[in-house]
Amino acid sequence: MTTTVQGMTEQTDGYNGWSNRETWSVMLWINNDEGLQEQAREELRQVANEPQWEHAEALEHWWFKLFTPQGYADEFGADWPKNLAEIAVEVGSLWRVNWRECAESIIADLAELDGN
Repeated sequence: MTTTVQGMTEQTDGYNGWSNRETWSVMLWINNDEGLQEQAREELRQVANEPQWEHAEALEHWWFKLFTPQGYADEFGADWPKNLAEIAVEVGSLWRVNWRECAESIIADLAELDGN
């Protein structure tokens, strides 16, 4: 929702430039951790030629594998590391994350890195 007060526009929804706090938090972690950033980029490189909706789905699936106990156990067959659990708690509810927005941001970064 956007409101105008005395000729000024104020954004009243969203969070720090993202659609919500959970989306912002996911991207904060991805963009501030070199390992996570490279993993996320690689996930999206693998589906670069697929329809756009698959980019978001691939990113969500990757996050689920790392940041949920069941996803981690299914992927790695091990106990969920405490540091990943702490990140998951900080992010909050995954159903609120706008995975499409996240994927679009990462793809834009890849295009800039690749000079496209």
